[in-house]
This record gives sequence, structure tokens and C-alpha cells, in this order.
Amino acid sequence: MAGSRGRGRSQFTFNVDALGFGRGDSLPTSAQTPSPLFPPMQFRPVPLQTGEEVDYMLALKQELRASSKNLPFHIKAARTKTDVARYSDKYQNGELKNNCIEWSPDWSRMPKELCIKVRKPRKTAIGAKPQLKQKPKVAAKKEEVLQKLETLEKREEEQHSEEEEDEEKKKQNDEEEGPDADEDYDEEEIEDETDYIMSYFDNGEDFGADSDDNMDEAVY
Repeated sequence: MAGSRGRGRSQFTFNVDALGFGRGDSLPTSAQTPSPLFPPMQFRPVPLQTGEEVDYMLALKQELRASSKNLPFHIKAARTKTDVARYSDKYQNGELKNNCIEWSPDWSRMPKELCIKVRKPRKTAIGAKPQLKQKPKVAAKKEEVLQKLETLEKREEEQHSEEEEDEEKKKQNDEEEGPDADEDYDEEEIEDETDYIMSYFDNGEDFGADSDDNMDEAVY
């Protein structure tokens, strides 16, 4: 209850004696000497191996690393452009290009399907004139076209004359058959007009009058 009302003193959550001084003691002075460059080593390093075998492996490793950087598949880092332009930058190469594009493989080891075919320009003989394209004979073509047009006109005239003859024959036949057709047409019209006036009622009295038996029996 006292702590919640603000009474009492705050207490540390850790032991102050672990820092090297107790309560009421003055703080230790700060060290003004430089810190050691390297911390003390717990284990001593292994001595370097020397000899011809070690030198050969070292040279082989360096050669492998250099050759891997010269391969076309090695991607080189692009140069960063500086804010200040220098005079020596003019004589330096520009940005590095992708080495895969400039790669020229040994095509003799590649299959024919993957080889690039380069078409060589044909050599022309010295002093030989180039062959010019011959102009088509326009006059001969014009004559052929005119002949075709004349034949088509003749055919059209013949067809037109035949159609006129057929029309004249039809007119003559219609004139000859004209009065008979009119009479038949008039009779049909009269029958159609008087069809509703005529009576067709039959009471059935004449039915069975000509029979031989003359029986008085009812007829069903």
C-alpha cells in the first residue's frame, strides 16, 4: 500500500555489488588509454605450410580464378558514373558489354543444326553489264485484249437477236390463242358468279323409284 501511494524508495532489480562497487562508493575513473588493437588470443595459429606442393596449388588456384573471370558467362560489374568528369575518362573504354553476345564458339564442334549460316555476296565478273529487266511487249497485249473484246461483243449481239426472235414468236402464239382463251375465261367467270344463286337441294323422293321389287318396306 505504501509503494502505491508514493512512499518508500525505488529498488534496483539487479545486485549493485556485481558491478564492483557498493552503495555510497564513488564511481571508478574512466580509462584514458587506448584500447588494445586485438583481443588476447586463446589459441595460437597454425604455422604456414611451405614447399613446392603448396606453391603449385596456390598458383593453380589463382590461375583458375583468373580464367573463370575471363569466361564469356562471367558477368562483370558496371562502372558507376562519377559526378566529376575527368580528362582521363575519354581514353578509357565505355561500359562493359555482355560477354555472351561477343562469344565466338568453335563451330566445328557444334552440330550443323545449331551453326549460323552466313550468306556471302555473289561476285560479279569485271566489266560485265548487269542484266536489265526486259520490258513487256505492250503492243501485243493490247491487240489480244481488243480481239477478246470484239468476240465478246459479237456473242452479246447474237444472244440479243435470239432473244428478240423468241419474243416475237411468243407474241404470235399469244395472238393466235387469244379468242379461245377469252371464251374459256368468260365461262369460268359466269360459273363462279352464279354458283351461290343455283340451288342444289335434293329431297330424296326419286331414290329407289326404279327398283324391280316395289316393296312397301321401309328403306334404311
